[in-house]
Amino acid sequence: MADQEKTADNSKSEQPNVQFHVSPDLEYVYRDVFNVYVGAGDVVIEFGNLHRAMPDHATISNRIVLSVANAYNLHQTLQQALQAAQMQLQRNLQAQGGQTQNAD
Repeated sequence: MADQEKTADNSKSEQPNVQFHVSPDLEYVYRDVFNVYVGAGDVVIEFGNLHRAMPDHATISNRIVLSVANAYNLHQTLQQALQAAQMQLQRNLQAQGGQTQNAD
């Protein structure tokens, strides 16, 4: 299977378009909790999972360090993606509502 390709859509014209090559065997992991620490020059995001046997306990499994500029870019990109997904969901629900009303 060939590597999947993704292209970063950077809204700033000074940033080049970057093509991402994603290996087909890339592991997907699910995380329940996260911590964020902001320092003078970087932002640390830790991801982990809640313990099922010990309530109110979690284990950190991943730590990602970003520059402050990249953290702002991540924040903006995530916010835009969530807004687009919410708008699409609302359109889908409205379309389903219209179909249900038309069926009556």
